[in-house]
Amino acid sequence: MGRDKALLTIDGVTMAARVADALWAAGAQEVYAVGGDAPALRSHGLVVVPDDDLGAGPFPATLTALRVASAPVVLVVSCDLSHPDPIAMAATVAALESSAPGVVLAVPLVAGHRQWTHAAWRIEALPALVEARSRGVGSLKRAARDVGCIDLHGLPPAALADADTPADLPGTAREPGSVGEMDIPEIDVTELAKQRSLGAPLIDVREDDEYAEARVPGAVHIPLAMVGERMSEVPTGATVYVICARGGRSAKAVEHYRAHGIDAVNVAGGTLGWIDAGLPTLSGGDETSPG
Repeated sequence: MGRDKALLTIDGVTMAARVADALWAAGAQEVYAVGGDAPALRSHGLVVVPDDDLGAGPFPATLTALRVASAPVVLVVSCDLSHPDPIAMAATVAALESSAPGVVLAVPLVAGHRQWTHAAWRIEALPALVEARSRGVGSLKRAARDVGCIDLHGLPPAALADADTPADLPGTAREPGSVGEMDIPEIDVTELAKQRSLGAPLIDVREDDEYAEARVPGAVHIPLAMVGERMSEVPTGATVYVICARGGRSAKAVEHYRAHGIDAVNVAGGTLGWIDAGLPTLSGGDETSPG
């Protein structure tokens, strides 16, 4: 596009930062930018690590990511995703975490093609990848022949697509280098209390331990990683409210729901705001029936 795509801004946020925000929303413990314009990326709040082989493509960048990560599972994604989707990211990680022993790689499959720059890896894959690299292997596709891999079906292609031309960018350009995002409707916790008293459905997209510790009474638990596969459980005849801890993850879920025709509204302030307001909570076991 005639400039560094990682630093292209969309509504004032760089593409790299948008991807990082989606990773945080998906539940990442740490997020790194591998390579690129380190001073510029750091100025946008990103932690940058040097690429082991700068400019040599996604294979060495993946090696760098696995080498520096402290978590057992690492999601490696492109910095120029057009629509970075924490639901798709979390689902990719969840697919690997639930896979059989010996599987160290989960790759989304779209139209018969593996999306190598949106893949989840176990760090145990690193020695085999390093060995493949030492033999002159230059691509992830070839290197993956030496490791246990599963394909992940059903993720929306838009969540995996990168931006190769201006036409691939989301929204309509407002000014050179800037495009618009979907507006996310919101309410605060006081309004949520009113809506819940009228029987409005509420979905909690936090993790299991967060939900068990404290939740809004009647909230249906659908973790962010499962939002895509549990769409059939979401009511379609009424406005659905979505909550997380503070409002970041739930906003991503609302965006996903609204893109699929569901009238979803985000709860700003989230469960922590509900607690701060002195409103009642439940704790303990799961609730599985829509409320």
